[in-house]
Amino acid sequence: MQTVLAFLAILLPLTLTPGPAAIALAGLGMRQGVIRSMPFYFGLLAAVFAIAVASAYGLTAIVTGSEHVYRVVRYAGIAYIVWLGVKFLRSRRATAASVSTNHTMADGLMLTALNPKFYAVVIAVFSQFVGSGTAEIWTLIAGFTAVLAFSQLAWLVAGASLRPLMTSPRALRVQGLVFGTSLIGVGLYLLVAGG
Repeated sequence: MQTVLAFLAILLPLTLTPGPAAIALAGLGMRQGVIRSMPFYFGLLAAVFAIAVASAYGLTAIVTGSEHVYRVVRYAGIAYIVWLGVKFLRSRRATAASVSTNHTMADGLMLTALNPKFYAVVIAVFSQFVGSGTAEIWTLIAGFTAVLAFSQLAWLVAGASLRPLMTSPRALRVQGLVFGTSLIGVGLYLLVAGG
């Protein structure tokens, strides 16, 4: 139990820090509401769970251990983040009645799966705690997934809570501009920052 509490104490601040997924979820929540954003959210969680399992069993070391694989995932991830930003920018022309779920479960899955920094964080967290028994590994995986589910849902709900204020055509254009340029900015920052 002490291991699980220490694991969660390290994990919670990391999951509340905004990254590409949080920006996308807040924007989708504001734009489409919680229910219509669920496919993206569940795609994100599916990737989180898969990466947690892979990390717990040492498989994600392939991504961070091979310079070539890391670079491929890194550049694909950057391109994908920028592409999601472009989708937000292109949706600026929508009206409140015509906003559709244009960010799918696959988008959520890919956003997380193509984020090499997420792999590095997961490996760093799991490497401190994995090594005892199978039951504890699955408890850590479940805890990790639950904490991320909660924190990412918080970003989605926070965005959705602003939705009633943001339904005019002008507000929709501003949302698309803000969230689109934010995602593109994150992508460009990741490109320039290296790593």
